[in-house]
Amino acid sequence: MTAEAPAPLPWQEAAWQRFTRALAQDRLAHALLLAGPAGTGKGQLARAMLARLLCTAPTGDQACGACHGCRLRGGGAHPDCRLVLPEAEGSGALRIEAIRGLGEFLRLSSQYGGWRVALIEPAEAMTHGAANSLLKLLEEPPPGVVLLLVSHRPARLPPTVRSRCQLLRLGLPTPAVAEAWLAREHPEAVPLLAETGGAPLAAVRLAEAGGGERLEALARALAELQCDRRSAVATAAEWEAVGPAETAALMQRVLARSARLRALGREADRSSASPALQALAQSLDWSELFERLDGALELARAASQPLNALMALEGLFLAWSPAARGPAGEARSLRGG
Repeated sequence: MTAEAPAPLPWQEAAWQRFTRALAQDRLAHALLLAGPAGTGKGQLARAMLARLLCTAPTGDQACGACHGCRLRGGGAHPDCRLVLPEAEGSGALRIEAIRGLGEFLRLSSQYGGWRVALIEPAEAMTHGAANSLLKLLEEPPPGVVLLLVSHRPARLPPTVRSRCQLLRLGLPTPAVAEAWLAREHPEAVPLLAETGGAPLAAVRLAEAGGGERLEALARALAELQCDRRSAVATAAEWEAVGPAETAALMQRVLARSARLRALGREADRSSASPALQALAQSLDWSELFERLDGALELARAASQPLNALMALEGLFLAWSPAARGPAGEARSLRGG
């Protein structure tokens, strides 16, 4: 029996080599902060590092997937490994109790005489109390411990936490590299790469979630909201299952496409856009478009903390209603309708 051995992605080779050199030279930092845009595979790289640290018979510079350590890790039962994740993905916070529990775990002796490894993802989801608790651990790290922090927004971490971690900054791959990898591994996601700002893992998730259809459904809903042909409350109820974080991300993509349509304005560029997206682009002026984008960004930031999903979505969609825009918005919606 073997376990899956996570591997770094092609555009992460430089960061991986930096990690493996430090490991081979016994100069590995006790805390690594993997920072960069969402959807670039930072979590996969962190898990490849975790797997390598727990592997007792590595193949080259990667975990073998077959040793006792790899099998325990693959089964989620390795006693020297701890994952610290939000309770509810995309909307939960990492609370002080989780970090205190991590500290107690890391102060125990290694069960197998090797590394003890913890992964915290996303690190920016830590509450103020949790970050302070982690700081104490970073200031006096137990021997033989490696902390892997994954963050999409490292600026939201306290400077004192950031300064005690070795930073691995991971950017977007070049379009050519991203497209080549997607064409080989996830061809259905290639057309969605531009929609995710060049983030290949985000394109994969979007494709798995029925990305094109979902984007079109949201564009249609927003166009109808803008022209007062749909209820904001009913729309929020429809999108509650998708969740605030994903809805906010989809809205950002819809608005980005609308902005391109308005900016380019050529018939050749409009021909590939759906009627719903064209209607939305035509109904929004630039000030409205940026106001809506601000609303989506605000919800995306808020979604990293616990919130009432339905109420948050109602607030997002109510901003699109003519009543929220005042008399000028009402006049525009009547002309558009």
